[in-house]
Amino acid sequence: MPTVSYFLSTTDHPIHEDHPLWSRSLPENWHSGAITPETDSTDDVTYGIYFTSIFKFCAADGWRRLLTAASEQLDLPVAETDLGHLSIFLEKHGGFYHPARLQLDVSDRTLTFVVNVAASGRGRQALPREVAALSHLNAQRPFGWFPRVYHHIYDALPMFMGDWLDGFHEFHLTRRTDNDKLAMVIWDGAEDRCLLSTKQERTMYRKAAMILTACYDPVSSCQIFPWHHAAGDFVIRVDGEKTSVKMITVRDYVPMAGIETEPDSEQAILDALVIFFIHLSVRMRLDRLDGVNEVVWAPDACLAPVIQGFFQGLDLTARISGFPEGFADAFRHYFNHNNKTDLMATAQQVTEAVFDAQAEERCVIDSNLTDHMGDLCRRLSA
Repeated sequence: MPTVSYFLSTTDHPIHEDHPLWSRSLPENWHSGAITPETDSTDDVTYGIYFTSIFKFCAADGWRRLLTAASEQLDLPVAETDLGHLSIFLEKHGGFYHPARLQLDVSDRTLTFVVNVAASGRGRQALPREVAALSHLNAQRPFGWFPRVYHHIYDALPMFMGDWLDGFHEFHLTRRTDNDKLAMVIWDGAEDRCLLSTKQERTMYRKAAMILTACYDPVSSCQIFPWHHAAGDFVIRVDGEKTSVKMITVRDYVPMAGIETEPDSEQAILDALVIFFIHLSVRMRLDRLDGVNEVVWAPDACLAPVIQGFFQGLDLTARISGFPEGFADAFRHYFNHNNKTDLMATAQQVTEAVFDAQAEERCVIDSNLTDHMGDLCRRLSA
């Protein structure tokens, strides 16, 4: 039977029943597990309830959930006697979940998992959809782009256990200190900011666009949505010249906004794909400065790798869907034969359908959409 310890974000901040926070309610959407505001509490879920609920989730039925997750991660049988110490860290307070990082000693190995806990009403609504979306996409697109879901419960405090993506970090647009231009910074906890190189930025945009497009179903128009760079939905790991990108969350997998029925003809499939492509190209350019400040619009240099990633993903999803070879080229031809005025009107309709008129990001889009669509059309016709 494992021994268990609880921590706030790091081992420097242990928590226990005598800790002053133990009986205090969890805050909402607060990035540090070690610093707690006095307001914005969740639905009366205390730190104590949070940690003990995760403990019970893991320990139930003779630690069955930990045993099966460890066996699947290691790809070999694991017995209860192999389990050593379990450390449970409250990693952060997110907009939907309060994720816990689990470090489990198994024989001579340390395994890491995440338990996403839905303490708020919004999180409780989202969690079943996310479990279903992740399970579906991992089965249909088994390329390691998403965390696996090992176990879940939809009880009074819903939660699910998945892979912790070791070595992967959030990234956000920031201002360079030397010239004030926008650049991409990795949130890796280092004191010195780690800025992505131009090549790494291009790879990030290309791979992110490829994943989203490869998961788009052109038959049903189902897609990953919503997703936001500002929310840290994509994470990155840089290892020398190798840049890996994954999605840390999939909140839902639903038909395209504004499409009430499945496309029932080749033209309808292509029209829906035009909408998807325009929305992808717009949303890919949105972020919050340093992850928490004002909404910013990514520089034009991101558009070429986004387009490249889109066509890579389109080729893959077309082959998975049984479409004829050359479908990606057929889409480029179809897009280029649309009237530019009509494409601009479609972009405005997508913006109005997806982004709230009063939202900060909508104002940023409206200020940049005409130039963006002009650039998009030029690049595809080149």
